[in-house]
Amino acid sequence: MMTLSDSCRVTLCLVPSRLWYGEEAPHSSLVAPVEVGMGEENKESTGTWKHTIKELTVPKDETTGKFAKCKMYQVNFTQVVGGNMSGPDPTWPNTTCINGWTYDFSLYYPTITSQLNWVCEEDWKPSLSQSLFFVGAFMASPVLGWASDRWGRLPIIVATNVMGGAAGVASAFTNSFVAFTSLRFLVGMTFDTHYTVVYILLLEYVSSEYRTIMANVPIMIFLTAGLCAMPWLALYLHDWSTFAIVIHALQFISLSFPWVVPESARWLLSKGRSKETVDIITRAAHMNKKSLTPELIRELEEFGNKQKNAKNTQATALDLLKTPVLRLRFHVLCVMWLVIILAYDGHVRNSEHIGSNVFVSFTLVGFVELPADFLTMVLVEKVGRRHTTSITLVLSGVACLVIAAIPETYTTSIMALAVTGRFLITMSINVGQQYPVEVLPTVARGTGAGLIHTLGNLTGFISPYVVYLSKIGHYLPYTILGLVSILGGSICVLLPETLNQILPDTLEDGETFFTGQGYCYNPCAGSRNEDGDRELEHHTYIDSTFQALISTAENTKRIPQEEEVRERVA
Repeated sequence: MMTLSDSCRVTLCLVPSRLWYGEEAPHSSLVAPVEVGMGEENKESTGTWKHTIKELTVPKDETTGKFAKCKMYQVNFTQVVGGNMSGPDPTWPNTTCINGWTYDFSLYYPTITSQLNWVCEEDWKPSLSQSLFFVGAFMASPVLGWASDRWGRLPIIVATNVMGGAAGVASAFTNSFVAFTSLRFLVGMTFDTHYTVVYILLLEYVSSEYRTIMANVPIMIFLTAGLCAMPWLALYLHDWSTFAIVIHALQFISLSFPWVVPESARWLLSKGRSKETVDIITRAAHMNKKSLTPELIRELEEFGNKQKNAKNTQATALDLLKTPVLRLRFHVLCVMWLVIILAYDGHVRNSEHIGSNVFVSFTLVGFVELPADFLTMVLVEKVGRRHTTSITLVLSGVACLVIAAIPETYTTSIMALAVTGRFLITMSINVGQQYPVEVLPTVARGTGAGLIHTLGNLTGFISPYVVYLSKIGHYLPYTILGLVSILGGSICVLLPETLNQILPDTLEDGETFFTGQGYCYNPCAGSRNEDGDRELEHHTYIDSTFQALISTAENTKRIPQEEEVRERVA
């Protein structure tokens, strides 16, 4: 299951990138053919003539001294060349590139941008196409998240991967903006859900002491490998459509999931399907050379039957807003994910503006995932989830503001700070993905996580335009990312600390778990030992149990019976 989950996670990184589908190769105006009478002695020096024609017909940027990408002189080129002029006249009028463009593929390769000439007056099309990709995710994620709570994690994982793979492969054969954008919209509808539900399924199977490892090791290994390999795979294939086919075809591996990946036992039990739960756990125990006691099987069956008759086995996003504690946590989780996605996506997209070689730059900042993921695992166990998220977001924002204050010519300093910012925001997104799974109860985990990621996709819609502001000044995107990251990190202190805590299952659990924590609460502070851990967990559970009983009494206006108290405490 781990390997298949990681494949989905790597596909997340590979599929939506505009860099490898629509990267804008260096281009300049295409000069119309010019008939010039040349003697025999000049025919062998055609290359020199071509160079001279370009200098005479394409103006240069006054700041950089490079040929303009979107302008040409509006003159009679035959007369210009025939007049043996040594240079252009600055007073000549300019016009758009009416003859088209020439592209320099010495470093880049043909993309849909160069294929359909989405440059100059039409350079807004790649950004709009990517933004509509996130509109698809924005519209579909809450529905698919609800579906994963309604019909199970596994069917949604398979369905979204197959749909996304089919639309992605089909996009490789398009030759129009409308067709390409429509198919990318369909891919966007499955984006996020096809890996988020895998992530939920994974964490629902592991206990609290292993959640940090299982949440970060797959990302650390497979995502880093995918990020570092992706630019060189694209360069090797040297064609955007072939790259699209290769990448999206990987998603069809999900068709084998029903035979190798078990449904979430925690979800099955929350739906009262105790027999299926026992079957899955029995198979897992057999593989691990363990055995289930009759008492444990009976307890699972009794709990499953109880859940089947419970009123809150099917919850909606509205249920997360009915009680004050869950409502506050849900809102903070939404803000956290909005900020993280905007900052992370902005850092990824800004990779193309760092350094002279986008392939090297993307590989370097992609490799940052490995040490960032490792340090994340260390910090969340030492200072907890809350402080790790808050601190890394704030420091990432500070790095962005420093970049904004540095002149654009200081490329080395900007590269170092950009890598630092990417390192920190990577740590933030690692914890941010784990937080909703641990805070939201099982009955609404898929729905809530889907809605949170939907709001994140809203900032994914905005991020291309934030990066687009670099055309005005390199400091603008970094200023926005810096201020937003610092604000988001400050708000994250309102989240509960979930280190070493059991996952909430019911809405009542979600309201009462993790209560009584101060803003500076650190579960790892002071000396800890095995007996201390066990005692802390025991007291935490007892406290949450009595809080639940008090909440029940207040809501129902009746005192719980002795049997109820004994059952809950036991």
